[in-house]
Amino acid sequence: MKTLIRLFLSFALLAGILAGCAGTPEPNHNQAGAGAPEKTEEAKKEAGQWPRKYVDALGREIVLEKKPQKVALLFFRNFEHLFLLDEAPAAATDLNVLDEWESLAPYKSSRITDIGSMTNPNLEKLLEVGPDLIIMVSARYGSYGDQMEKIAPVITVDSNENNWQGALREYGKIFGKEQKAETEITRIEALITNSKEKLKKFSDKTFGVIMLGDKVFWGFTTQFVFNKESGLALQPPRQYVNMSTKGEQISLEGLAAMNPDYMFVADIGGSSKKLQGYLNDLESNTAWKSLNAIKNGRMYALDSSIAAGGPLGIELGVKTIMKNMLAR
Repeated sequence: MKTLIRLFLSFALLAGILAGCAGTPEPNHNQAGAGAPEKTEEAKKEAGQWPRKYVDALGREIVLEKKPQKVALLFFRNFEHLFLLDEAPAAATDLNVLDEWESLAPYKSSRITDIGSMTNPNLEKLLEVGPDLIIMVSARYGSYGDQMEKIAPVITVDSNENNWQGALREYGKIFGKEQKAETEITRIEALITNSKEKLKKFSDKTFGVIMLGDKVFWGFTTQFVFNKESGLALQPPRQYVNMSTKGEQISLEGLAAMNPDYMFVADIGGSSKKLQGYLNDLESNTAWKSLNAIKNGRMYALDSSIAAGGPLGIELGVKTIMKNMLAR
């Protein structure tokens, strides 16, 4: 778990990220039995799209002779994009998030070979899998990209903070599922827009998104929560962290000074299972108990997947916020 915490801190807090317990998104959106003919037509369309050239995040041109069938994913934050396109990887790093993120709960039984961590992938296991494509974050290419190239073609992707739509579109290009990507983007954006309208009645209230660790507090500027154009447009407290950043570490006293009317909390380490322990430790803390959100029973848990800023985590986050706010 310490490794995952380091991954989140490096990607989520230093490089910056964006950015429950509500209903988990269904794994196969828009795929009821009546959609079978459409799926057949989609398959026929894809058959004529290969080979294709793809320019990756490092500007490298990769020729994909055919649709990738056996993909190794070396970037845990992009699980959601592949699953949403119905393209589960054959192998991947950091599989523990499948157990820890509620957004990925529908896919935890997927048969995926564990190839270790993103910082130190297991090359022997990767060789055994024999992928036809390896996808890795561009920031790691200098560390071991040359070794990966000896196993299979490699595509690098950006970390895509603040741009889940752009990331999903790129994966649509890789798998020949551009239309599927656009369909899912439209669906999730509509959810956000509709939810934003329903939350307008809370425009005079303030909200905080706080990631908790062991005596650690981070104020997040999570875009799907606060952004006035593309998010829910919820109002942060006047003394909240700098909204031009991705988030900042704060003290409990600093949080008390912000004193949001409503507060959403998640585990900073990526494991929702640890969140309750942190909350239990705070129950006797005077500063914590003085918060308006705590005194008025307006503190709610969010799934840790919101820190990755992926489409399923955002969808679950929006649904969780709506369930709690509209239940009042």
